[in-house]
Amino acid sequence: MNCQELDTYLAYNRWANRRLLRAVGELTPDAFSKDLHASFDSVRGTLVHILWGEWGWLGFWRDVRFIPELPLEDFPTVSALEASWSELEQAQQEYVDTLAEEDLSAQRTVDDYCYTLGELIHHLLNHSTHHRGQVVCLLRQLGATPPATDFRDFLTETRYGAT
Repeated sequence: MNCQELDTYLAYNRWANRRLLRAVGELTPDAFSKDLHASFDSVRGTLVHILWGEWGWLGFWRDVRFIPELPLEDFPTVSALEASWSELEQAQQEYVDTLAEEDLSAQRTVDDYCYTLGELIHHLLNHSTHHRGQVVCLLRQLGATPPATDFRDFLTETRYGAT
């Protein structure tokens, strides 16, 4: 990964998260929090997990420490999630703007194993994509129509204005 690719992938991640949050915003409060017996119980729980993952990895990249899990009760509504996500996106971009190509190949140790910063950023992006897919499935279970969040759809929309 290089800095230009990182900017593209981070823009895709923001785009996909925002599309998903808009769709989730159409749910009733009960549907948003309904226990669907998924990995993180509900749409809300899964989105809070994604948010925590993104905040946690940003904290690790900046300060070599993870934040504690985010309390579910701190996010009773979609708008509460959106507010934290907006803050996160700004913090992520500020951090990424400080990186040079060589920073992406710098070694970081996690649980006694070494990875490059670029690999850990890939991990975060993959983690978020994985759990967004779970939210898409949960939306379908609730009878909602999820948005497309594929990378190619992002490229088509951002390059050609087509949706």
